[in-house]
Amino acid sequence: MERLQQLVDRASRLRGLSGLDDAELLEFGRLYRRAAAELSHARSHGFDAREIERLNALVGRSYGLLYVSESTGFAGVIRFYRAELPRTLRRHGKLIATSAGVFLLGAFLGVFLTIIRPDILAVVSPQMAEVVEQLAQRHEGGQNWLPQDFRPIAASMIMINNIQVSFFAFSSGIIFGLGTLYVLLFNGFLLGAIAAGITPSAAGLDFWAFVSPHGVIELPAIIISGAAGMLLGWALVDPGEYSRLDALRLAGREAAVIMLGVVSFLAVAGVVEGLFSPAVTPPGLKFAVAALLAAGFWSYLLLPGREQQAPITAAPSP
Repeated sequence: MERLQQLVDRASRLRGLSGLDDAELLEFGRLYRRAAAELSHARSHGFDAREIERLNALVGRSYGLLYVSESTGFAGVIRFYRAELPRTLRRHGKLIATSAGVFLLGAFLGVFLTIIRPDILAVVSPQMAEVVEQLAQRHEGGQNWLPQDFRPIAASMIMINNIQVSFFAFSSGIIFGLGTLYVLLFNGFLLGAIAAGITPSAAGLDFWAFVSPHGVIELPAIIISGAAGMLLGWALVDPGEYSRLDALRLAGREAAVIMLGVVSFLAVAGVVEGLFSPAVTPPGLKFAVAALLAAGFWSYLLLPGREQQAPITAAPSP
């Protein structure tokens, strides 16, 4: 019962079972039922009183965790963003790094192919080639290309578009992760090709000054949505000790937490992209704001929730 004691202690520090991941919750349920059965057996056969007392205390604490009412409302929202979301993202850090690697591979291919064949974007996506030309014209000379009155509307449209892209990257993971890999590679390729096409032009500095403030949040959010898609795909490829359906359900719960975070991140990025990024301000100021936003974003991912965690023996996971 040492493992159950570890899980009970950790859940108590985290203020409830919601602090445990899905595999730990399943393990907690199995161990709780076993402990309750052992307590009943010990009482029936007159085992040592100290052993009965120990089991009774452990079962009692477990029962209290199981049947306590969950926090709801504003407190629950605060708890989600303060601890559950950043902990979940850190728990799947390897998948996020893998997703980033696939995206960067696509970006490298986009840059490389554009350098050796400048018309590659027109061949792969004529529509995007036209967009690049428009971007170059738009950002040349620091002109005010987005009217002030239209920016709030643009912000909402940008949010919707980015959320659609991220959910496509996530949902396509159900095809054993192959759809997610394609979305990451293709979007990385487009970014690399656009960067290679615009950077050497007269509009290069103003273009990157425009992209940087929102891009430091938007691109990581899309990469994180790719990690959520990979989580679904890996549950089907290697379900471990679970059936594929059970593994998919467990992965889906984790992925849902991740995607709630992605939507929040993209909402922030959309506001920045619609209201600040198009502003006619010195590029240096935009790069400084981008640096502050990046520092805040990564500090949020890496720091919150650690004060409530303590290392324990790893539980099996799909």
